[in-house]
Amino acid sequence: MLIVMQHGATAEQVEHVVETIQDMGYGARPMPGAQRTAIGLVGNDGRVDESRLAALTGVKEIIHVTQPYKQVSREWQQEDTVVRLPGGLTTEEIARAYLTSQPAIAQRIARAKRTLARPGRPA
Repeated sequence: MLIVMQHGATAEQVEHVVETIQDMGYGARPMPGAQRTAIGLVGNDGRVDESRLAALTGVKEIIHVTQPYKQVSREWQQEDTVVRLPGGLTTEEIARAYLTSQPAIAQRIARAKRTLARPGRPA
């Protein structure tokens, strides 16, 4: 979820929105721009009471963002993400050990993580 502040919103108004998001149990990532500030709500489980945020002074609009893994996308971060795995190996090092490509190993790791995170999965 993205909370877009009004043009000219004060630092105090932005900070109040950040504090409110944190009080709700989520993370807040302020993103100051040339015209206005946006605040990314991190950890959204789909049950955010957006009316509480929309009522705050300085809030212009609330935008729902549904792209999975948005914080590791190129739109969010231009630099490569380096993932350190248990044992300190990177995906590149694992790929070399298995004589395969880094994207193939990254895909396998992502698939394994999804499987492990699946609700109702036997322990």
